[in-house]
Amino acid sequence: MTAIPPRGGSRAGAPLHAAVAAVFFALGLGIGLWGGASGAILTRAGVDAATFGILLTVYTGAYLIAMSAGGALAHRFGVERVLPASAIVYGAALCGLLNASSKGWVAVALIAAGFLGGVVDVTMNAEGARIERRLGRPILARLHAAASAGMAIGAILGSLIAAGPAPWTAGILAALALAGAGVAYDRAARTDRPVPAPIGVSGRSGLSFAPALIALGVVIGVSIAAELAASLWSTLLLREEAPKLAAISGLGAAFFSACQAGLRFNADAIRLRISDLRIIVASFAIAAAGFGLVGAQAGFAASVAGFALIGVGTGPIVPCSFALAARQSEAGPAVGLASASLFSTLTRLPAPLATGAIAQMLSLPAAFAAFAVALAVTAAGVAALASVRRPARSPRKA
Repeated sequence: MTAIPPRGGSRAGAPLHAAVAAVFFALGLGIGLWGGASGAILTRAGVDAATFGILLTVYTGAYLIAMSAGGALAHRFGVERVLPASAIVYGAALCGLLNASSKGWVAVALIAAGFLGGVVDVTMNAEGARIERRLGRPILARLHAAASAGMAIGAILGSLIAAGPAPWTAGILAALALAGAGVAYDRAARTDRPVPAPIGVSGRSGLSFAPALIALGVVIGVSIAAELAASLWSTLLLREEAPKLAAISGLGAAFFSACQAGLRFNADAIRLRISDLRIIVASFAIAAAGFGLVGAQAGFAASVAGFALIGVGTGPIVPCSFALAARQSEAGPAVGLASASLFSTLTRLPAPLATGAIAQMLSLPAAFAAFAVALAVTAAGVAALASVRRPARSPRKA
């Protein structure tokens, strides 16, 4: 795990950099709109906690398959072709999901959105990692901050729109944002095409089975499972705690995303001083404390504060892990990210099913308390790994 080497022409990719940031923001906005509106949509469609857990498990599976396939697609056709097309179609899928009114509709739309979202996710991160290497300085955390900022805005808008007279506008907003970002990226990529990454042996299949990528996949899976729980289950929990505040039940997801964005905007500066592995350990511990606060059932305000703490904790984990994964494959960032995403299945896939089952048998707070334990165990595991090997140094400015 080596530091990012400096490259010449650091300003050459400025328009492309801005366009990729727009894609991150639009993706976050769309996910946030769904997270904020999900409570109302699930209630309208008659989807209970256990069923939602099953649907989220299938959604996660589709997302992970798409991320793994997305690496092969990007390797075969190029990120500059796959990313804009998938962003536009993903927006249309989210529009359908945000207007779902039955269990079957929710199921089909959620699976479609999961698959398309996975392709957008891996390709935009691959492009971000490629730009990071060209600039010779860390930018991935700030790109993820743009996604978190979009999620924060989308979450509160989603709950407000869902409770208003025109709930269909949430879907239109998601579709327009992603289509606009996709077109902007396509235009920027046409005038700034990076040199293709060298093709290694692993690149032929679009996957790499390096031990480091397997370990990073497990870490990524735990973190994203926690993020998914905070962004999608928070609305249901807050609606249960305070039914009269249903219109602002998106505050949990909004505070989670806003705090995550604030941390990510500054995470790259932290990465210049502290190794990525040490940042990951501390972040898991903070997120575990947030889940513990939510699980304590101390009331609406305390739960919102807990989700904010989860946002602070999970903020650096995925950017740091993605940056490490992108540098593990000789076939290029897309292959490294796709491979780590595939291995994240080990921890990410069973999480929604377990969350739904615990929520149905016990309660949602109990499910969040279980996350607190899982994240604490993960923090200990990463700390043990970091102690037996020299941590990777974060990328430094040339």
